[in-house]
Amino acid sequence: MIGTGSRTMADLIPLAAARQGGKPALKHKVDGEWVEVSYRQLEGTVREVALGLVDLGIEPGDRVSILSHTRPEWTYACFATFAAGAIVVSIYQTNSAEECHYVLHHSGARAVFVEDAEQLAKVRAVEADLPALEFVIVIESADADGSAISLAALRERGRGRAQTELQERVSAVTPEAGCLFLYTSGTTGPPKACELTHGNYRAITSALETQHLVGEDDCVYLFLPLAHALALIVQFLVLDVGATLAYWEKDPQKIVANLMELKPTFFPSVPRIFEKIHTLATAAGDARELEQATRVGMAVRQAQHRGEQVPADLQAAFEHTEQALHANVRNLFGGRLRQAVTGAAPIAPSILEFFYACGVPVMEGYGMTETASVASVNTLDAFRLGSVGRPLPGVQVRIDETVTRSV
Repeated sequence: MIGTGSRTMADLIPLAAARQGGKPALKHKVDGEWVEVSYRQLEGTVREVALGLVDLGIEPGDRVSILSHTRPEWTYACFATFAAGAIVVSIYQTNSAEECHYVLHHSGARAVFVEDAEQLAKVRAVEADLPALEFVIVIESADADGSAISLAALRERGRGRAQTELQERVSAVTPEAGCLFLYTSGTTGPPKACELTHGNYRAITSALETQHLVGEDDCVYLFLPLAHALALIVQFLVLDVGATLAYWEKDPQKIVANLMELKPTFFPSVPRIFEKIHTLATAAGDARELEQATRVGMAVRQAQHRGEQVPADLQAAFEHTEQALHANVRNLFGGRLRQAVTGAAPIAPSILEFFYACGVPVMEGYGMTETASVASVNTLDAFRLGSVGRPLPGVQVRIDETVTRSV
């Protein structure tokens, strides 16, 4: 078994903790130093937060929203909500107060986790018109005002309740139960709520595990917003297989620095980040020499992938470009990166070829919020640069006839 074998997302963390124990589940920066959170510690925190929600009166099927940057507490709140039998409603940390109002009002959220004073202010500005909202929980405890509950206080409330209460809640969650409400823009009008079940995400997580994208020895760096479907499936996949999830420092300027410090083995991202790193790697180079280095690197790595012998003259040219360029590019990602993935928008094939030539395979995939994040993906064993890969097991695809006619 690759993953935990959980029935739902609600029982995933306890099963992962039983398998992994003291192994690092999460990494994040605290006072300038990377700090680890073990699977056992993760399970303990999720349990306390979940029982805290139970103590507030959150019932199965209730909606609980999260308004925060990607950070460990997002993960705690997410899995705690699942364990309590409630449904997570994600909100982007960049949303305006009016946009937050729409999501909170439309979903009927009874509780919302907010990151800090900035996010709390958005909720305070619109809460008078949110009749269903009863509880505001502030992650940064110092930013909690008189009527908000700090995350620390919520955890303390959870410690006062019996663990058997949570076991009953978790056991009652079925694959058919609501898991996530993700608001996606659509084409016209306000964002549309996509309702996804535990079974939806359990099926896609298991399908991804058959592709061997992430293993239990991997370190995965995550800066993508956990309010988005792509980051969510990465979170589920990493913790289900027993790998380590490392969170960014909430600063786009520190992404490359974080990569070089953490030395991750798997990196999910979007085209604009690869474009920026490509610019950084090539800014001082001669265009003709870079093109030649890319051609040589592509030829050698493709031959190696096919198991073919590389001609001596090509190998000599490759060794030169390895030292002059390729190794330096790999070091921008930390030097240990086995694979990166990109999605959400198209990426120029020339950028994919450059990174592949340098030994940084960037694999494209495709999916929608409605497909529980992913439908198809390239893998290191089977890929074609410039394509979105093959459908995952259990996923059916069809090309629309109107598209083929227009092409």
